Amino acid sequence: MPLPARHKRTRFFIAVEGESEQSFVRWLQFLADRHMQVHLDAILLGGGGYKSMLEKAVRGHKHRYRTKGAYRKLFLIVDSDRAAQGDWPLEQLRREAAEHQIIVCVQRPNHEGLLLRMLPGRENETPTAADAERKLAQLWPAYRKPMNAHALGRQFSLDDLRKLAAREPDLAELLNAIGLMAG
Repeated sequence: MPLPARHKRTRFFIAVEGESEQSFVRWLQFLADRHMQVHLDAILLGGGGYKSMLEKAVRGHKHRYRTKGAYRKLFLIVDSDRAAQGDWPLEQLRREAAEHQIIVCVQRPNHEGLLLRMLPGRENETPTAADAERKLAQLWPAYRKPMNAHALGRQFSLDDLRKLAAREPDLAELLNAIGLMAG
């Protein structure tokens, strides 16, 4: 008897600043595995300014494309507070990334701010980077950087993620693309 046909997973390329974002993408993969056939291929950029992260993302995509094939969409996840440290303003990063068909997904003000705003009743907050880390540590005492995907899954639900995405267009675009906003 022949084996049943395997459905090929829809693949997404996601370049991330650091290990925290890489764990976040792993958590998204866990959520997606319950609902759909997608593969989130996260590559770690190791930080830097917007220009250097985009350059690393472009190189990483070219390498992965050669070895693994095409992707449905390409994303770059960055913190908005990197703009103050850096080489390019956020608008320039978006323009340059678009030339490579890369969609920029901005975490405001940083990854800890994203997690803080996923906590119940906190989605409308606009903390500074320092406030986000401090408040997150107060409200989630077990939080350690980088928090692994399983710990994120114990703390947050898909509904928490969707509530924040309703206020964050970049996050909503990522979740829509991979299919986590529906249903």
